[in-house]
Amino acid sequence: MASSARKVIDNIVEFIEVKTEQVKLKIIAKVARMLSGVIALSMLALFTMFFLFFLSFAFAEMINNGLDSNYLGYLIISGGYLLIIITVVLLLKTRKMQKWIENLIVKLEEAKYEQKRDH
Repeated sequence: MASSARKVIDNIVEFIEVKTEQVKLKIIAKVARMLSGVIALSMLALFTMFFLFFLSFAFAEMINNGLDSNYLGYLIISGGYLLIIITVVLLLKTRKMQKWIENLIVKLEEAKYEQKRDH
């Protein structure tokens, strides 16, 4: 009798250890998935910034050539970026940008959930 009770206890302990390990692995998988997404988005943002940086120089040089100036193209492009910065700051102050980003994230998560549910 004592040996069968010991086996049941051992099986329960082993079951708990397996379940604990399973939860750990699920957490690790979710963290890895999240980190891979963050890294991919960071790389995309970095290369997009490089692209915009060099594109800005190209446009500034085109404007310089068109206006026969050494600096007006750079000032015009800088002014455009200043307008973008002011717009973003105003959107941040009114929390419109945060709400837009939150809605975008919710929609993306809903789409992922729907896709998982359909499969």
